Amino acid sequence: MSKPSFSSADFTSALLGLLPRGRVWPKELSSIQAQAASCFAPTFQRISDKAVDLIVDAFPGTTSDLLVEWELTLGLPDGCTVPGSQTIAERQIAVAEKISAAGGPQRSYYLQMASRLGLTAIIDEFQDACVGPTNVGDFLYGDGWPWSWIVCVDPKYYGTLPAATLSCRLAMEAPEYTNVELGFGKDVVQSIALKVDQLFNAIHYVLPGAVAGIEDL
Repeated sequence: MSKPSFSSADFTSALLGLLPRGRVWPKELSSIQAQAASCFAPTFQRISDKAVDLIVDAFPGTTSDLLVEWELTLGLPDGCTVPGSQTIAERQIAVAEKISAAGGPQRSYYLQMASRLGLTAIIDEFQDACVGPTNVGDFLYGDGWPWSWIVCVDPKYYGTLPAATLSCRLAMEAPEYTNVELGFGKDVVQSIALKVDQLFNAIHYVLPGAVAGIEDL
């Protein structure tokens, strides 16, 4: 937002315009009256600029002078932010995001939380094992698993500040009745599980069958 072009000269001229008419009230800039008026002009200019700044500060995304007040109102920076690590622009973004956040137990909210930190996440949820929806080979989850969920990100982010921040924010903002964990390398885990399953199959079915065939030789 551009500020109005009210300079000290503008205010000096306005002040001189308020003086009475007559020869004893000269309006020339070289007069004593004009010099006296010019001493007050910078103060009026600063007040005018601050009035415009107040309009800017009314919006969280552009606030400057009231940034600290916005942060105190919204509880920022929170416990997941490293003190002194944010620039003014990042603090303004944090204020704008906090005041516009939908919050609540919504998948999209937590995915956006990861996206703002530069992370691509996948959320896995669970349900009790029951006949019908459960297929052969599926994991059997107990009664507590419907209240648990895992946010998976790429393993290359393990030990990084964005991942640590996401883990902290998940613990802070997830519904209290749920248990959430930040996981890494979902594809790696699935690959290991597949190999373990193949090894189990080889030990319990393929190998015994091959050994039993020796008796026919």
